[in-house]
Amino acid sequence: MAIEAVVAFFHAPHVLTALALIVALLAVWLTVRTRRRLRVAETRLRELRHAQQGLDTAVLALHGAIKAVAEEVIDQSQHQSSVRRALDRLADQHSELRLRSVDEGLYVQAIELIRLGRGRNEVRQLCGLTHAEVDLLFSLHGASVARTPVASDMA
Repeated sequence: MAIEAVVAFFHAPHVLTALALIVALLAVWLTVRTRRRLRVAETRLRELRHAQQGLDTAVLALHGAIKAVAEEVIDQSQHQSSVRRALDRLADQHSELRLRSVDEGLYVQAIELIRLGRGRNEVRQLCGLTHAEVDLLFSLHGASVARTPVASDMA
């Protein structure tokens, strides 16, 4: 009997109407709540899209800056290589000039010794020249000096 009473109670028109009203209110409340959450989610999505656009712009700007820096580094590297080659050429030229001045100084000294009548061995030892260099200098500048070997040449 108790079950029949409960079933009869729920079949009563005023209870069914009340239940329908509660279900309708619950549906309205859920709809309002869902729409509110949807608006919040849409607002957040717009904010995120705006932020994403800002980040995309920043990434593009950063990419451009990195490219510019890379090009500058390449240019500086090429310039540095050019400067290094120029310095190497200057160092080579300086070495050549220094060697020439040393050689020319030795040759000038040797020619003076030849004109003073010094022997071949003495000129070679004093100036640090090879036999061929001394022979050449004597053939060019020793015309005024007697061709007979000096005693020091025999040693």
